[in-house]
Amino acid sequence: MGFQRKRKVYKLDFEGTEYDGLVVRVGALTTGEYLEFVTLTATADEDENQTASLMEMLAKHLRSWNLEEDGEPVPCNFEALKANDLGMNMAVVHAWIGAMSGVDEETEKKSPSGESSLLASVPTENL
Repeated sequence: MGFQRKRKVYKLDFEGTEYDGLVVRVGALTTGEYLEFVTLTATADEDENQTASLMEMLAKHLRSWNLEEDGEPVPCNFEALKANDLGMNMAVVHAWIGAMSGVDEETEKKSPSGESSLLASVPTENL
């Protein structure tokens, strides 16, 4: 019997940010998708078509979130992303990048793998 591949799902937590309370579950990218994702994130600020492609990729991998509007759940789809504030969508993208790389935005937190981030141990003060 061979090894059965199982796609990872990341739970993104926005504790301590302006989106505190938001919980998003998003699926992992394949290597090919990741290569495309890196290109899209690098050029999204300069090209609105790249931003749209980035949001489509995010929508494809969204599994769930606890986002509500007027007490009603907001669906996890591209149309909902288009209705969101761009800042919120980009916060989700940055958290997703951090989860995939195993490095949290806040280095005090543990990485999704359970190991401490190497960045937490790098001294940053002036000598």
